[in-house]
Amino acid sequence: MQKKHVLAVAALAALSVSTVAGAQVIQPDLFGLGQQHVYVMSNGIDGNAVAVLRRNRSGSLDKVGTYRTGGKGVGVGTTAPPPDPLGSQNALLLSDDGHLLFAVNAGSHQVSTFLVLGDYLELVDVTDSGGTYPVSIAQRGDRLFVLNSAEQANVTAFRIGLFGNLSKVPGGSRVIGTDEPLVNGQPNVGNTASQLQFDRTGRWLAVSVKDSRDRGYVETFGVDRSGNLAKDPAITPTDDAAAFGFTFDAQNHLLLADGALNAVSSFSIGPRGDLTAISSPVADGQKATCWLDANGHLVYTASAGTNTLSSYRVDGAGRLTLLDGAAADLGTGHATTDVKFSRDGKSLYVNAPGTGTVKAFQVHADGSLVPLGETQVFGAGTGTQGLAVQ
Repeated sequence: MQKKHVLAVAALAALSVSTVAGAQVIQPDLFGLGQQHVYVMSNGIDGNAVAVLRRNRSGSLDKVGTYRTGGKGVGVGTTAPPPDPLGSQNALLLSDDGHLLFAVNAGSHQVSTFLVLGDYLELVDVTDSGGTYPVSIAQRGDRLFVLNSAEQANVTAFRIGLFGNLSKVPGGSRVIGTDEPLVNGQPNVGNTASQLQFDRTGRWLAVSVKDSRDRGYVETFGVDRSGNLAKDPAITPTDDAAAFGFTFDAQNHLLLADGALNAVSSFSIGPRGDLTAISSPVADGQKATCWLDANGHLVYTASAGTNTLSSYRVDGAGRLTLLDGAAADLGTGHATTDVKFSRDGKSLYVNAPGTGTVKAFQVHADGSLVPLGETQVFGAGTGTQGLAVQ
């Protein structure tokens, strides 16, 4: 897979090189192939799209293009308050090699694949998601896993072809313990699965699930050497009804955003996939703390209800300490949701669907954030969700 993608990128890169008197002369980077990018999904109800934002050397952003996914989003939330129509994290995902971009189309129950060509995206596949209302994506090698959160929720496995096309893995679907009906095309996202992601070893696939009537929980599926999921997951209840976004730190501890308690919890993974609490919910003092990302010892959460980012420190044992409950205040109406580090760890980006913008920050070693600017991407209050960063 990676070789084919590299060849495609190399072919386009060759267009920016000319030969003068037998010597190669590098022309300006017309296609942005030497740049890094941030991607944001519109979740448009009349046609989903992904915007490409070019990262400047400072970490600030310039919008350079918008590309249709070939499917439909769902727009603003109808069964839960905006700005959270999908109730998820990782609705948009870059492949491990950075040459493919995957996007969910919750309104048409599809997944789209783009080939990443610098500033440009080439749509190469649109396929049925294997269920209803896809909201989150994870990759392991040549397999892609899609979380379908409505009706009989499931995880469906796909094989990634040489050019990014997806084909369902026979027998590769696993049921998640929720069955939330669609109402006006959307489920009640307070009672649906939120995210799936592999741990750092690739041996476990975790799925966070919200349940407003009781307690949320995490389902952890074992993964064999061929990439097949175990038939049954280990299930660990959490302290919060809204088990939302999560990630794994450098020592493979699971860090979970507790959306109702407005806090972060940490867990270790046992030999059977069961989770053991390390830090019980550590509150940040904000509202609707549902999204988070980590890099090294730093963890940041996004709270839609207070338009803020909070910073935490995680030590080598997985213990969490709140650094600053209001490390950044984006201002009234921003409705901060998805938050992601750049792959080099130097910048942090947050999706603000309330204003239709993405805000960039420089990250300091002590956890403090320096604003680098704000970029208009889509219309304010239109339901944008999903953020991927190189």
